[in-house]
Amino acid sequence: MKVINYSHLVFMLSIILLASCENNNKDAGDLTFDQFCSVAPGGWECTITTSDFDIQNIPQNADTPIAIIEYLNPNGEFTKYTEMKVNPSLILDIYEIERKQELIDFIISQQLYSWCIPIYYGETEDYFIITSPCFINGGTFTDEANACLYDLHEALKNIITINQDLLTGPNLNPAF
Repeated sequence: MKVINYSHLVFMLSIILLASCENNNKDAGDLTFDQFCSVAPGGWECTITTSDFDIQNIPQNADTPIAIIEYLNPNGEFTKYTEMKVNPSLILDIYEIERKQELIDFIISQQLYSWCIPIYYGETEDYFIITSPCFINGGTFTDEANACLYDLHEALKNIITINQDLLTGPNLNPAF
């Protein structure tokens, strides 16, 4: 009789341990990128890409990221310098935090080049995030365009740390 009770106990503990391991694996995988979408304010669409990247979403000369997060607000609009109405948008390229110094050096080395240069956006405990001036509202930095991104930038600050010391370099991030 006691053998049966112990076998039930062992079985239940095994189930609990297996369930715990499955949850830990989900937390350690691509689900962490979901945080980038979960903080987006109402009205913002968010797309996470982890493979088959569109080269147009990677700053010029940058290595391939581990993920690209694209934000678009189809309900908002601003007037671009061409008098055309466009929707607010932002593209973030995500890299491993272990590459931070390499990426900072790369960002600094690219500042003399073309328009779609990489710039620092922020970082998390696990990720270093870059963008490009042409990935922030398609390169439009008017007051109207910047105001359209304000709520998204503020929401992202809930999960992303902006290292102000990195922003003191020339044009490391014009968004903040």
